[in-house]
Amino acid sequence: MHAKRSNPAVLESLRGPHRPPVALPVSADYQFCVDAGVLAGAGFLDDLALFCLHEHIAGSMRAFVLGLDRAWSAPREACDVWPASRRQACVDAFAAGYLGRIQQELQLFAQATEFGVRP
Repeated sequence: MHAKRSNPAVLESLRGPHRPPVALPVSADYQFCVDAGVLAGAGFLDDLALFCLHEHIAGSMRAFVLGLDRAWSAPREACDVWPASRRQACVDAFAAGYLGRIQQELQLFAQATEFGVRP
């Protein structure tokens, strides 16, 4: 990431609100990108029988980048605040959120099967 990392972006815990969120190696400036990735990762898990992971993440990434590009092409003052040079950092943050959510689900699955519980 090229951004200054004063505070990290976070991934909320799936193990309940009493558990602390996971700090990601991404600046909190990109939390909205992480959140979009988390939602896309959750969408993959909902449609697990319909898509392969590599297909879903590629399609989700394309849709996210298309949205970024459209937002940056709009004539607004916000484009001055978020220059297109931050595009790669946004994509990286999206991927961190997406893969972070998948990893959380896999950890829960592994824990459940370790104790003989089927999810």
